[in-house]
Amino acid sequence: MRRLLVIALLAVPASPAYGVVGGDAVSVQSAPWAVSIRQATRNGSLLCSGAVLDPLHVLTAAHCVFDLNGNVAVPGSLTVRAGASNFSSAAAGDAQQERGVSSFRVHPGYAWLAFLTPDDVAVLALSAPLDLGTPQVQAAPLPTGSGSYPDGANVTLAGFGRESGGSAPDGSLNTLSGTVDEQGACGSFSNRVLPYNDAIAFCAAAPRASVCNGDSGAALVTSDPPHMIVGIASAGATGCTPGSHALYTNVVSPEILEFIRGNDQPPPAPRASLSTFVRIGADGPLAAGVTLRCTSGHWDGAPSVTYELVDTRTNQVLQRDARGSLLLTSRMVGATIACRAIATNAGGTARIETTAAEPVAAAPKLELERVPALTARRGTSATVRVWLDPAQGVTGKYGVCLTPPARVGSRACVSQQVTGEGGGRVALEVALRVASTAPLGKTKVAISAVAGPSRSRSAAVLRVTR
Repeated sequence: MRRLLVIALLAVPASPAYGVVGGDAVSVQSAPWAVSIRQATRNGSLLCSGAVLDPLHVLTAAHCVFDLNGNVAVPGSLTVRAGASNFSSAAAGDAQQERGVSSFRVHPGYAWLAFLTPDDVAVLALSAPLDLGTPQVQAAPLPTGSGSYPDGANVTLAGFGRESGGSAPDGSLNTLSGTVDEQGACGSFSNRVLPYNDAIAFCAAAPRASVCNGDSGAALVTSDPPHMIVGIASAGATGCTPGSHALYTNVVSPEILEFIRGNDQPPPAPRASLSTFVRIGADGPLAAGVTLRCTSGHWDGAPSVTYELVDTRTNQVLQRDARGSLLLTSRMVGATIACRAIATNAGGTARIETTAAEPVAAAPKLELERVPALTARRGTSATVRVWLDPAQGVTGKYGVCLTPPARVGSRACVSQQVTGEGGGRVALEVALRVASTAPLGKTKVAISAVAGPSRSRSAAVLRVTR
């Protein structure tokens, strides 16, 4: 993996005329917020990209204000160039504006390390305001509020990075169009930011293009106007292979958005760690009538947790609540259910999803133990004890009904609600009233029983005496 420092971020569909990494060279009027940022160092200079926020501020990646050894830059070593379609040579229609940097703010959670780290965002304060009254230099809007994760959003990026993985950038502005990955996913791009920091970072990919060195800090914007900023280019896979996934800082996250707007102590979003867990399971085999449970804990940021139980065959959310328990019904037979733990606080929303559990089976068989022969006198009641033996984990209504012939007596039932673990040997006692005119002798009493979705039938012999 690599940062996109002097690592172009925005490449577009490959074109023989430009040779960019799967991207398209464009005029700055197509992305008037795009700027190049150059950091002068002892050994030369480093290139990044960025986006105009207002006349005096430019958004970029935090690692763009450090050198390759992790030393923080002096503001005076940074130069911003706006209004350029090519920072190396002026193009027709350009209206270049170059500004120094008087200061910058780096997200307090960012730490420069040899590997990728989260909170990769910085805001540069310019030494003089930009003129935003031209079609070549305009601000890109930020989200108006803390929105939802941009899952599947169509996005565009414009940056000044390399046009191929093995050569220096030629100065041209290039763009790519792609889609945002599912929260926490990053294709084959393995990194240390995701999935643990999926509240403040996401990945996106373009089918025929890739970000590359020099694209760090470029704004990922919505494809449709008003081209709202949703991400900041942070890193991409080694080689800048078209179609590869790249990492972006999530501007929609309240933690990141509040920092950009000026809050130097934004509320930290929920973070997962090695001790964070999300578990899904039941007290018995997964079958109709069993309660499936999801639990989660050890989150950083003290978030509230909501659980979604999802049928992975269709991505249908079967239940969403804070309890994380779901009574499996006969309609769910065959479903493969996963649990999404959604952790939310003032800084954002993180999510971890389990792998799918085994398919839900049909309701397990309910065993009824044999009821010994009964004896009862006319006009009295007989207490009948029926032993149910449901499968482990079956919860819900447990009930028994005794139905004698109409001349012998009326139907009698009893039931109780079983929660918790469920299953195991359970006795239910039913008072069967024998009519005063019941025929003497032996007769059969039908027994029907229920335990959750499980059903069973049996019979017992009743001898009626005087």
